[in-house]
Amino acid sequence: MSNPVTSWIEGGMEDQAALEKSMANRVSEASINAQKIVDESHGPYRSDNWWRGDRRSREFDHFPCASSAYKGKDEGSVSSYKAARYYNAESAKRRDELLAEVAAEKK
Repeated sequence: MSNPVTSWIEGGMEDQAALEKSMANRVSEASINAQKIVDESHGPYRSDNWWRGDRRSREFDHFPCASSAYKGKDEGSVSSYKAARYYNAESAKRRDELLAEVAAEKK
């Protein structure tokens, strides 16, 4: 004769396969949500607080240019994701060049 409390607890427990399946669902949901955040930041003009009305006479469809020499280039858009991506890529290129220089000096 088994204890009814123990059998009730065992009946409510999940097996390992169910735990693994729920963990895989949580990981995939977190990945989807992370991609949504990335897509919002690289998306249209104002994805954050889109339901609020805009008091300006025209929508925000431009970025102020840092200098006329940079107009129409990725690095010219002030405070934009395009400029941040451009400068991050350029700094990665410069870092790789410096690492190559250091590796060449060590040989």
